[in-house]
Amino acid sequence: MISMNPLVLVLTLLAARPRYALGATQACVSATPLALPITDIQVLPSISDSFMKGIPARIGTPPQDIVLLPWAELNNTYIYDEQSDCDASIIYSELICQIRRGGYFLETDSSTFAKSPDLISAGGATQEIATTGTELGVKKLTGTSLAGTESLAVGPAKALTLPIGIPRLRWDNGYTTLSPLGLGSNSTYLNALVQAGQIPSRVWSLFWGRMWTDVGAMDGHVVLGGYDEEKVVGANYTQPLDYSEATGCWTGMKVTVSGLFVNFRNGTDVDVLPKNSAIRTCIVPHRQLLLEAPGSIVDDVETTMGMSNIGPSYSLHWSARNYNESFFDGDITFQLSNGLQVRIPNSQFLTPGVDLLRNGSRVLDTSLRQLLMNGVGEQPATLGRYFFTGAYLMVNHEAQSFTLWQANPSTSSKLVAVSKEATVDCADGEPNDGEKSNPGPASPSAESESKTNIGAIAGGVVGGVAALIIVVVAYFFFARRRSRGNVGGNKHPDELATVDDPSKKYSVGLHEVQGNDIYEHQGRRAEVDDPSTKYSVGLHEVQGNGIYEHQGRRAELEAGPEMAVYRDY
Repeated sequence: MISMNPLVLVLTLLAARPRYALGATQACVSATPLALPITDIQVLPSISDSFMKGIPARIGTPPQDIVLLPWAELNNTYIYDEQSDCDASIIYSELICQIRRGGYFLETDSSTFAKSPDLISAGGATQEIATTGTELGVKKLTGTSLAGTESLAVGPAKALTLPIGIPRLRWDNGYTTLSPLGLGSNSTYLNALVQAGQIPSRVWSLFWGRMWTDVGAMDGHVVLGGYDEEKVVGANYTQPLDYSEATGCWTGMKVTVSGLFVNFRNGTDVDVLPKNSAIRTCIVPHRQLLLEAPGSIVDDVETTMGMSNIGPSYSLHWSARNYNESFFDGDITFQLSNGLQVRIPNSQFLTPGVDLLRNGSRVLDTSLRQLLMNGVGEQPATLGRYFFTGAYLMVNHEAQSFTLWQANPSTSSKLVAVSKEATVDCADGEPNDGEKSNPGPASPSAESESKTNIGAIAGGVVGGVAALIIVVVAYFFFARRRSRGNVGGNKHPDELATVDDPSKKYSVGLHEVQGNDIYEHQGRRAEVDDPSTKYSVGLHEVQGNGIYEHQGRRAELEAGPEMAVYRDY
């Protein structure tokens, strides 16, 4: 085996890495991002208060108005018609069903609807994600929907002819309601926009906005091909998209809630999670609540807030908890294991009662409050749309990653394009062969304004400094590991690691960040007494008997995947 000095090895790897341009000027990126508004829309012209919140769209010829909801995992887009099959136990009339669906598409009234034998024949994606936890009917959608091609214009985007499915079975349990705009990894809509040159990449971002309040109410948006720089604040946290069955997360966006703090007005913060515990949750932006989690956790939130519910909601906030007195007036903060903290204001998780009357009008019942949380049993925990009243999400299908920020609820907007991997070295304003653009969120390809990208220049300087720091840290890290030797012999990283004492868990991808045996992994830190048995972070179960895996490394530990035990320093 060839031996190499660690510092020389790191320098060699840095020199050999592919080069990426930190940013392309507007001359190199012809397409700019599109912002689709998420706003209140009057569904039926004849009923003035028939509002649903979603994305306005027009379909067919002549155009028919409908309302869409962004779905993170669906590859195809599905539009409801008069056979929308609402659940009568939830939605008690055809009028209410039509409003909650965001309007019906009457395909027989459109001269441009071209029926196909099935969705695949129409050019649709061949399959949908059907990981455990997704809506039960999803796996049948492509084979059972009435299919065809039709002209669809979403928000400010130009009309495109797309394959669409018209559902012919009850697949979404009725409470997600609006027609879904598929933004999955093989989204026919995103693919068509990129191919038409309307957006630079298969990237989308989401801020839900603020509603149900007289102070600070604002629309949200879905940005296609980039993100809104004015809507984010602080550091970003990026993870790979993982749709595998092992994650238990059908959107590919699995995060760990390591702290759930009830914020009182006097400045006191109370963590309702049991000591040394966390909740593995799936980010599902279309879900109608803030949090779905083990019932005991939601019970503890309610108790800590000093409230007692009078039963569940069967209205637009389906399964939320209703209260008619002693309303809590503080906020709630989510601490994620990756280091992100997201504070949700009171008005966005403890809302007035919201429902549709029998005449189709949406009304608020201010004598009630609805806690936008629901207890679940065997189902995976989820963070829904109201999480994005305080957080900002970007999904980058080009880089197969997702990024979270703390949201900045500002009415200002500055769209930033994120390019796919493409040549961006420019000569006379044209791309040429050579360096590639970075598809990651830290290096947006261009601002939507036609200016020199000062951020890219600054990013280059910061990147150079960061690379130097990496070299120095890596040198000391490798040197320290060499001096300590390998635990249990020179194991291959993919070999199964076991320990005699199950209370001390094998380390997975940790590195020392300071003395006294303090270790870190993806923003999580842990203190161990014996440096040979470092704390494991970010694992998911890959087989029975408590065997877990993180990025190809395996470990054995005693806690289950949904309630991960850890020890903070």
